[in-house]
Amino acid sequence: MSTLKEKAKEMLTDLVLIKSTSEDDLGPIVKYVSDRLKRMGLEPKYLGDKKTPAILAQFGKGGVVLSGHLDTVPHGTDWKFEDGQAVGDRVYGRGTCDMKGGCVAMLLAAKDLVAANVPFTLCFTTDEETTMLGAAAAAKSPALKSAPCIVVTEATEFDIVVHEKGLLHLRLVTTGVAGHASAPELGDNAIVKMVKLLAKLKDLQRIPRRPTEEMTLCVDTITGGTRINVIPDRCEVEIDIRYPPSMNRRKVLKKITDRIGKKGYKLEVIQELDPVGTDRNSLAVRTMKECLGKKAKITSVSYATEMVMFKDACRYLMVCGPGGESPCHCNDEYINVPEIVRAAELYTEFCSRMTKS
Repeated sequence: MSTLKEKAKEMLTDLVLIKSTSEDDLGPIVKYVSDRLKRMGLEPKYLGDKKTPAILAQFGKGGVVLSGHLDTVPHGTDWKFEDGQAVGDRVYGRGTCDMKGGCVAMLLAAKDLVAANVPFTLCFTTDEETTMLGAAAAAKSPALKSAPCIVVTEATEFDIVVHEKGLLHLRLVTTGVAGHASAPELGDNAIVKMVKLLAKLKDLQRIPRRPTEEMTLCVDTITGGTRINVIPDRCEVEIDIRYPPSMNRRKVLKKITDRIGKKGYKLEVIQELDPVGTDRNSLAVRTMKECLGKKAKITSVSYATEMVMFKDACRYLMVCGPGGESPCHCNDEYINVPEIVRAAELYTEFCSRMTKS
């Protein structure tokens, strides 16, 4: 009989070999997970967009919700290891850590919870890396609204994340007049205008001493110009801002306009997510810490997960899962299989305790 570790490794390898970026057909990975759920006697429901659905499977009523996403970022190049390649207890591949490892742990825990007749709900999404609309659709489900707690199983090295910063994605555009580069006096250079604006934001781009508690600003893309001998008439940058609960959209935008003024550019909000948090002294957080042991950390993070999409469905939210942040989105992404096993056992114990509470 296969051990839990062998089952975890096999299922993880299966999932990793099914490509699931936003450019892929997500049908195969949805079918794989659905088939696994049906084998346990669970009936999956599909919410949101048909091409990027959320999969919901409920057992009993009033149980904890375990949530994870099946989609990944693009693979990238220059990997030393093949997808699904195992070296000892470590398995490599895009999505191993972010976050098919957590999804495997959810499926393994579900089997034990069904056997123990403990109520729970599993939520798998397929668009976390892009829109999070699947999570938004799932948040309207009675299963999530009646849950005592929702646990997002993202990689946290088993730290208990109870607060996430807000996110604001901006597009900044400058325009000018095109012309021949031999006669710059006849044109109006949009790139030069952008450089001047970005210089005024220099202080906001410094790395703070407390990244999880202070605002950060990163200029992450820039486009402009068409040819080396043509004065550019348009320049565009995309800016990523993460901000603490003490701020909101209005305060963030004020910080920007206080520095660059209100004229000479166009500023557009591309995406925004509110800060979200849970009382660290709540029953759910205390129970999770008891399951993990006294050394477990209760912490905050600067990135966003689907926890923010569940804030109107449930008061008690947290992120806790196998793997660490550093391999995510990187070449040679990996996870250690024993961590998946530990996560499965953790979720089984946590759901059982929360049912008895």
